[in-house]
Amino acid sequence: MCSSPKGGRGRRPRSAPSKSFSEGFTAQQRARFTDVANRAQERREQRLATNKRWQKSQHSDINNKVESTENYSHKTGMFSCFTEIFSGH
Repeated sequence: MCSSPKGGRGRRPRSAPSKSFSEGFTAQQRARFTDVANRAQERREQRLATNKRWQKSQHSDINNKVESTENYSHKTGMFSCFTEIFSGH
């Protein structure tokens, strides 16, 4: 078997070793990038704390509703609701 034909192009020259992202920054650019990244992290932490508090309050609200419905004796029908309201129970 013969190998498949190759293109007539020459080999690609080696590229220079890649630099890290911040290596090309000046000191001022690095400081600004750090400041922006820190503020973003603070906002992320605040959002997570807020979400956690909200979920906790929603969970406690659900528990309160379940407890209040457990203490309430249910009667079926619209007429039962009206009579219960007007009877003062």
